[in-house]
Amino acid sequence: MSLNIPLPAGLGDYAWLETLVQREEIDQTIPLYIEADDGIEVVAVSLLCEDDLRMIYRAPNGWQLLTEYELSEDPIIHVDDLLDAVVAFVGTDARVVQKLAQELGEKLEEHWKMGFVPYSQSGKGDKFEELRQDCNCSGIDDPSIERVPGMSEIEESAEFRCHNCMSLYGIEYQGRRIDLDEVFSAEWLFTNSTPDDIVEIGAEDSFLVYSDGRPIDKTERVIGAMTSYGGDTSSSFARYIPENHQGLVYIRDDDAAGYVTWEELDGIQVLRQLYVRDHYRRRGIAEELIQTWCQEYCEDGVYYIDEPNDKSRSLFSKLGHIDGDGEYEAIELYPIRGVGNSLDGSQTLPQ
Repeated sequence: MSLNIPLPAGLGDYAWLETLVQREEIDQTIPLYIEADDGIEVVAVSLLCEDDLRMIYRAPNGWQLLTEYELSEDPIIHVDDLLDAVVAFVGTDARVVQKLAQELGEKLEEHWKMGFVPYSQSGKGDKFEELRQDCNCSGIDDPSIERVPGMSEIEESAEFRCHNCMSLYGIEYQGRRIDLDEVFSAEWLFTNSTPDDIVEIGAEDSFLVYSDGRPIDKTERVIGAMTSYGGDTSSSFARYIPENHQGLVYIRDDDAAGYVTWEELDGIQVLRQLYVRDHYRRRGIAEELIQTWCQEYCEDGVYYIDEPNDKSRSLFSKLGHIDGDGEYEAIELYPIRGVGNSLDGSQTLPQ
């Protein structure tokens, strides 16, 4: 360990984090911790030290330094409290830090048998697919379907999923079960509901529906449902937070085909989510969503893309937005944040 900082004999606690942030050489701490009855137990912490990022974690034989990486650009820091800090890395740093965060997640899974999402890449989509291949559930009225809390940040939202394979079949709206096919229909979207705005794209069978996130109405419910549906196949799919995110839903042939969500960070738009439903892919919808979004909302010609994967990088490169000569420039963004895990009845606190 090359860091000249105080290290606890076992796992860290809140007082230790307070000691770290008071040190002159440390600008910010981002902890990974376990919530215990009498406080927290810190198993890893990322330290932002002037131009360096250092990640340390508690192994069975003591604290270990995973990496010491020299940053090429200033990160963007947002702090609500000591346990809920977010540091976003941009450009080249984003790709490097994304890999380092995954390595940290792997170390913690190896030593403590515990995943910290999104640091841990749990293969969620593969697990769901294996379960669904062996499941006979058939629709929202199947006896295996149960009501569960929604995966988006819409307050008091609920979904209807198979309790065996977790397949999503519908949502709850005004006390009623609504099948996904109905939720994704333009007829349902516009019945007794007025979207914030309509964005025309010059096609008879297609247009975009705009959401500013408040108040929560049907457009936000559609985005929330597609977020859950996409999240079933990706362990890194971002959460939808209506109070922070704006959105565009792509309507084709009276059906919700996909969407984008975004928010502003330091005066620059951040593309949070881009999703196209399976049977609408390879029809140019993703490209049209991005191009229209850029034209309507990226006034300065520059935007961030949040946690891109290889597939999305390929799309933005094709458009000329990454390392190209396109009209718009996309800059990669990768945030790391404080994450706390709770123990269930079958788990014990690592020693």
